[in-house]
Amino acid sequence: MNNNLPTIGIYGLGSQSGRAFFADLTDRGYPVIGYNRSSPHGLTVIEAINQSGGITLQRPENNNNEETHFIPLDRSVATTDLKKLVNESDYIIIALPSTYQVEAAQAINNVRLKNQRPPLILSPSRTFASPYIWKYMGEKYPIVCLSTCPYSCKAPNPDVSLIKRRKRTFNISLEGDFSHCQKEDLRTLFPQAAISKIPALTSLNNIGAVFHCATYLLNIEEIDRRNSTGEIFSFYMDGIAKRPEIGRILESIDQVRLKIAQTLGFSTFGLAENPREDIWRKLTNGLRALEDEHEGEIDVLRKLRRLFNEYLNTSITSAQHWLDITYGVTRIENESLSDAIGRTPTYQKNSVPQKRYITEDIPTGLVPFEALAIMLGIDSSSITFVIDSYIKRFGTDIRQTGRNLIDFDNDYIIKYLKGQL
Repeated sequence: MNNNLPTIGIYGLGSQSGRAFFADLTDRGYPVIGYNRSSPHGLTVIEAINQSGGITLQRPENNNNEETHFIPLDRSVATTDLKKLVNESDYIIIALPSTYQVEAAQAINNVRLKNQRPPLILSPSRTFASPYIWKYMGEKYPIVCLSTCPYSCKAPNPDVSLIKRRKRTFNISLEGDFSHCQKEDLRTLFPQAAISKIPALTSLNNIGAVFHCATYLLNIEEIDRRNSTGEIFSFYMDGIAKRPEIGRILESIDQVRLKIAQTLGFSTFGLAENPREDIWRKLTNGLRALEDEHEGEIDVLRKLRRLFNEYLNTSITSAQHWLDITYGVTRIENESLSDAIGRTPTYQKNSVPQKRYITEDIPTGLVPFEALAIMLGIDSSSITFVIDSYIKRFGTDIRQTGRNLIDFDNDYIIKYLKGQL
């Protein structure tokens, strides 16, 4: 047991990712404070974990030879006491949909002492999160933005976390003021992540906004029909792989994201006008050779993937290139996104459509993407089509409630994304 590890707080223990963090970090020896408000669901989760004296981590067959096992609480706790979370945590993971991040930050801010500045970890942050939180926490308050949740996970029971897969690598941006010690803690906490101080590398690498929104909206009648009959709708297979016309819309949205990055001066992989496939091929061939050499050595593999991602950490990658580095789906040049999705093992397992794919990923993904594109003079018609379709169907002006950037001037927006504030 390492008694020097920092205490990790989790705001949102009742969520699927909240329980995955709780199980994984407790298993790694961290003292964890899992908090949830006193909702019926939150209380059920907390009571189940406390009654069991821990949490069960379920794992399917995996290359790490990790089996399903019970993890006792040890130094970890599950609680509804927000002050305990804030007063005793060195870092606080907000494991909630991004639409609730500002609300969670406000709640934390209301109970913290002025000298308490535990960094907030947004998992994931989606696009342009920190400036909205800084309105309440103060400019430069330390915020850790993850480009994706580290886990593909479910929660079959209140005291069970199923981690289907750990992401091979992902980006993290440190936004605000951090001490050297905090930076080292975060490298240990997320050993597979490439860490930078450039917000664009998480804000613009928001793949959820590419995959989720149009897929859900354009399949919504079939999703609803199958829900009513009890049939399975496999989100990625039925919604994208088997519908290449939807895949083409996602690719168009993806190109808007890449053009925003290029216009801001970032290098890209997969931009139609300059795909840079030859460079990508050389890089990934080298990485795979090293992975083969160190097969089964999980700590070495994590370091290799982190170093690889750090090398790419000034670039924004296309959805297909993201599948390559995140899930190991070897890039095939000129392959459609639908076909690449169809080859992704994680997606071949039935993924259940979730309404948050539109209620979360449109306001914190497509809305700021559209605003950035308009600001930079980039055609965003594919994104506008999806947002307008949502408004027409649900009668809610999601541009008004989403991260529309209207509170910030253009100079601030560009400096923020480039890490120049």
